[in-house]
Amino acid sequence: MKAITNISSLICITRSNQPFKTKEDLNNIDEINNAAVIFDENILWIGKSRDLHNTIDEKNYQLDEIIDANQKTVIPGFVDSHTHIVFGGNRANEFARRLQGATYIEIAQEGGGIQSTVKATRLASKQELFESASQLIDSAIKHGTVAFEIKSGYGLDLDTEIKMLEVIQMLKNKFPAEIKSTFLGAHDFPIEFQHDRDAYVDLICSEMIPEIAKLKLADYCDAFVDKGYYTIEHGRKIFETAKKFGLEIRTHADELDCVGAAELAAEMGAKSADHLLFVSDYGIDAMRKNNVVATLLPGTSFFIRLPYANARKIIDTGNIVALATDCNPGSSFNENMQMILWLATLNLRMSMEEALIGSTLNAAYSLDLHNKLGSIEVGKEASFLMLNDVSYKELFYHYGSNHIAKVFIKGAEYTY
Repeated sequence: MKAITNISSLICITRSNQPFKTKEDLNNIDEINNAAVIFDENILWIGKSRDLHNTIDEKNYQLDEIIDANQKTVIPGFVDSHTHIVFGGNRANEFARRLQGATYIEIAQEGGGIQSTVKATRLASKQELFESASQLIDSAIKHGTVAFEIKSGYGLDLDTEIKMLEVIQMLKNKFPAEIKSTFLGAHDFPIEFQHDRDAYVDLICSEMIPEIAKLKLADYCDAFVDKGYYTIEHGRKIFETAKKFGLEIRTHADELDCVGAAELAAEMGAKSADHLLFVSDYGIDAMRKNNVVATLLPGTSFFIRLPYANARKIIDTGNIVALATDCNPGSSFNENMQMILWLATLNLRMSMEEALIGSTLNAAYSLDLHNKLGSIEVGKEASFLMLNDVSYKELFYHYGSNHIAKVFIKGAEYTY
């Protein structure tokens, strides 16, 4: 059992067991100044530093250590609810081409993009995928991420999709962070099915989803429902099949054009609809009515020079909004959630408080982790960050610098 005292600013997010926050409540981050916290694997007590020692005596706590925060800030750990961290190969050359004027779609049509990563991932060994993903996760944790969603989707055949999902299981066993896995066989169409897309959708539904569900390798099923990729009809068929086999739904939605993917997410009861750069007003309203989390990925817009999602409209309409990195080798090669918070405030026009809640409590809700992560409140996991700042506002003001002093996951300081 440990305690941290002399915390300049303790950001609880909520202390009333709220599963998520919306609208005006997004500006209430439940800040305690001159605070202290007592914890083991879970949070046991929160209060003022002046009350710490009386609480220890009254409850007869036996503490192993009292850490002096020395006027630093403590916030919940970040939850990165959309990543593609497991992949083979490298697409730096494609990035260079984009800087010279080639578009993401042009590169994809030439056999690059997702297809180039598919080739490399099919060739990579499980150990190679595990080692490269481990480096990214270690870096992400050191920048404050305590929970991840990781997708497959660079196999586009059953064997490689299973290989990727097995790597995610290996990562779960290695790292103390929470990790949820998502089957994304419908990320693109494999070369061998480019001229018979319906047949590949049939393969996903008849062979891939049943086998992956049987092996218990995924928590969720996702599909890239967008212009040039999976149609609404494809997505509905895949999601209906996934639900029959016990998988919950997430979806890449309306990133490249407005195709009605957000509406489909609402219809299917998805946990999250992600990207939403071209989401319709009807889609925004449908998500709100069905508590579908709108997960915004500003790193992708930044990296491939796309428009940004209309965060203000989505928030002001009353949607549950989360933030994530979309860490992947082609369109957002970034594992640092602090970068996402900077982009959210500067380019999505979100307030600091909205960005904090979007990257903690609301993101945890989208991964069904809100009962143990996303806020600093009694009973939840002691997974939080100590920042080298007297105020959370410094995290946003001083951009481009890692603000993390210590990362605690389930009460233990991360030292990998």
